[in-house]
Amino acid sequence: MKPTDVPSIQHSARQVAIQVVTNILLQQGSLSTQLARHQHDVASEHIPLLKELCFGVCRQYPLLNSIALHLLNHPFEEKDMDLYAALLIGLYQLGYMNTPDHAAVNETVEACRLLNKDWATKLINAVLRRYQREADDIIEALEAMPSVEYNQPKWLVKRFKKHWPEQLEQIIEASNTHPPMCIRINESQVSRETYKIQLAEQGIESQDGVLSPSALYLRSAVRVNELPDFDDGFSSVQDESAQLAAHILAPEIGERVLDACAAPGGKTGHLLEFAAAKENAEQTLDLTAVELEPWRLEKIEANLERIGLMANLQCADAGDLDAWWDGIQFDKILLDVPCSATGVIRRNPDIKINRKPAEIDELTSIQKNIVDQVWKTLKPGGYLLYATCSLMPEENEQQVAAFLATHDDAIEKPLNSLNSELDISLGLPVSHGHQLFPTVKGNDGFYYCLIQKVIA
Repeated sequence: MKPTDVPSIQHSARQVAIQVVTNILLQQGSLSTQLARHQHDVASEHIPLLKELCFGVCRQYPLLNSIALHLLNHPFEEKDMDLYAALLIGLYQLGYMNTPDHAAVNETVEACRLLNKDWATKLINAVLRRYQREADDIIEALEAMPSVEYNQPKWLVKRFKKHWPEQLEQIIEASNTHPPMCIRINESQVSRETYKIQLAEQGIESQDGVLSPSALYLRSAVRVNELPDFDDGFSSVQDESAQLAAHILAPEIGERVLDACAAPGGKTGHLLEFAAAKENAEQTLDLTAVELEPWRLEKIEANLERIGLMANLQCADAGDLDAWWDGIQFDKILLDVPCSATGVIRRNPDIKINRKPAEIDELTSIQKNIVDQVWKTLKPGGYLLYATCSLMPEENEQQVAAFLATHDDAIEKPLNSLNSELDISLGLPVSHGHQLFPTVKGNDGFYYCLIQKVIA
């Protein structure tokens, strides 16, 4: 075989999962980033297994970590974190997958050899076989721990109890489940009612969202290429809470709009679709989307190409105006700031591993800088929609309160100020804005507050 004929190396899903989980344990990137980087290392038919192993370990990490530490005499050193990742994957398979127990144990032991750490094979084998024998007793001994009882980090449970005692049970249950598949209908192309019929004709059952008039929930998840006219932009996968941004801002043809911190681009596309659906005109929405990460900007570009709409894409820090702003102010701004993502843990379960309490303070500082800077780009009389997918008041209502207290030209407005058809009973009204909580079969956790720049 000639060198040019050598096929690309395809690793097993387990090997790549070990690499992904190891990197997450070592704080070397998020789950979404790691999967985007490594999922091409396995054959396409093995990607679902790779995702199941990675998402599963992250989703069950508080329990799996407690079990592993209970079974080990000493924690693994940092240089052997790949062995710990392999152990967690083995425990996950034993506890949550249909893999035969003997196969789960043998495959994990073999993984030690593939990692060139044969010395660990006896240890891993002994730990997993002990868990097989004593699983019920071990879990019973650990279940009084808050992290095990709630399957969330202890510090996070403490904060949820403090801020949202009445919603705690709902938050925990929703955060520990698989999220439902929600799609956004491109109403500039097709109505929700018509698309629902088209789905039914394909054997795909769906039901209307209750918050967003463009949302449909699928009874069972499907591949996107099974959705009618997906490649032509008739629908997109997007949580219902996130869809509210466009309905609140209600952009109109001819307006100049900014989507700051735009990745992955779902809201960018929806803003364009919303304006296009309202008015069939030659003039289009003048939308600028700013995103810091180049690879995320490429995803936005691909999404826009699929739905057939255009935006001015800028790769920059939204808070660094000199890097991207042309000095012309915007009519409306969507500011979905970087946040703790505590409202979307079920979609980003690695939060259970690598989010730390100190990061909340760091994030609030970043948010303050961005909103202070981006505010300068808004026209007098214009509107800024402040948004996060966080459940932390310090990132949401408290952040807005501090902003309003230091900006005499800012005033909070009802969420339906620009769209009278919007149901403002959504979520829980808080001191400033509305807090939405994750629901088991519905929307993610989200926060919105609409602010207008007062005309002097």
